[in-house]
Amino acid sequence: MQNRMRLLMVATALLYFGPLLAGLGGAGWGTTPFFLALFMLWLFILRPQQWPHTVHDWLHRYEPWAALGTNLAVQLLLVLLLFGIGRGIGGALHFLPSYGPALPLTVSFLAIPFARMVWDPWKAPHLNDYLDEALHKAPLPEADAADPLAMAKSLLVPLAGLPDSADETEVAGHLLAMAPHVNAEALRTALLHRHASGEATRAETLALILHATDAALIRTVPGDGPNLALVALPQDATTIARFARRLTAALKADPEVWGKCPSVDHLVDLADHFDNTEAEAPLRDLIEATNAAQPSDGLA
Repeated sequence: MQNRMRLLMVATALLYFGPLLAGLGGAGWGTTPFFLALFMLWLFILRPQQWPHTVHDWLHRYEPWAALGTNLAVQLLLVLLLFGIGRGIGGALHFLPSYGPALPLTVSFLAIPFARMVWDPWKAPHLNDYLDEALHKAPLPEADAADPLAMAKSLLVPLAGLPDSADETEVAGHLLAMAPHVNAEALRTALLHRHASGEATRAETLALILHATDAALIRTVPGDGPNLALVALPQDATTIARFARRLTAALKADPEVWGKCPSVDHLVDLADHFDNTEAEAPLRDLIEATNAAQPSDGLA
């Protein structure tokens, strides 16, 4: 899995290298829309879960269009930045290659099929696969150092240093790298402490969501992980929506984790609080999944 991630990083570098080469080669700003189109195509192909799959959802929901607009703005800024860096390098070195715009566009385009060959976003390795493997690699508590919580906090430092642009895949890779060195309970506790102190970064928030909504880890780590995480997480619509979607998937994969999940009453209150936001629909889905997973006798 780590080899696949490295290959995906190479493919991502090729995507970014295109506009850098274009700027270095003195291509006109008129080529930037083509790179923007390739960057958006990358997002649609490599992150299909982020986008609706029916015309009805595109026509009757505002969230996809808001996400599309945000991603367009971010990707355009990234393309222009890379383009400008390339021009700056060329100007500083007084170097102007003569390969034209076709080569940089080809480099960025080839990154897409190459990435798709090494990374299937619909099949393994999913983020849950990373966490499952991390769970299996995690040492037993008695094998940890004398202070596993201190070890966990020290291992969180590189994760906390990730930029806000880091996505779930990158954060999951860090969790996988940490797993052989600290037990899952200590890592969960360290993440909760960071959020309780108000010092958690966006990457640490993603890590807590991934860790607390993985079905295998919900079963194995002592305590009501999803409940504790939901209280500790920033109470914004985007974060709560992400948490709700992942916990819904965990409940559908393993209904027996129901007993450690938030109560329906709490979720209903949250859904009412986040009415008409991007979190409402995922919370309603989570309520439905929670009710479906509840044992007939009402006991976990």
